[in-house]
Amino acid sequence: MIKEKCLWWRRFSEQLGQSLSKFPITPNGYTWLTFILGVLGYVCIAYAFTLTGLFFFILAGFLDIADGAVARASGKSSAYGAFLDGSLDRFVDFLVIFSYFKLAIVTPYWSLSAWVAIAVFSAIMPSFEVAYANHRKAVDDPNETKIWRILNRGEMYPLMLLVILVSAFQPIWAGYVLAFWVSLAAITTVQTVYLALRLAQRPN
Repeated sequence: MIKEKCLWWRRFSEQLGQSLSKFPITPNGYTWLTFILGVLGYVCIAYAFTLTGLFFFILAGFLDIADGAVARASGKSSAYGAFLDGSLDRFVDFLVIFSYFKLAIVTPYWSLSAWVAIAVFSAIMPSFEVAYANHRKAVDDPNETKIWRILNRGEMYPLMLLVILVSAFQPIWAGYVLAFWVSLAAITTVQTVYLALRLAQRPN
């Protein structure tokens, strides 16, 4: 939602791309770095270095912004790069969510395992639905602007990381942050399916 609706975000992305394109790292190189940083983030949290792991996850999120920005600034955007970016994003998302099992999180209503299961599904499903709607030609939305979502990854990822930060100080509140973002993600999943089906019924 942020990147589709906010002019300042587009300007920031353009400036970031122009700055980082001066370094001898390809857009796909930045993309692979996000995955490596995600793995480092999970390993740090698994060994109880929570804030260090959080730092690596934050850096991974920053470079995820950078890869597309650099590709556009350098004229190297490609279908291959877009596919690689989206695929590795899902791996990093999973690593963040899976790291919750290594944290002190006290969840409301259901067990942590139940919340994590819903989190994995809800984090991945909206992007899958949009991609599948395009693949099946049900909706012509290659830039993901027609199927509007409450939470895109740009909004979801910071909430995912907030759980890690809060867990280091207040395990109970971390559980409520987790419940909050998972609930929004679940609503987003329903919203995505509904809009895709509605748009698919419109004549071309």
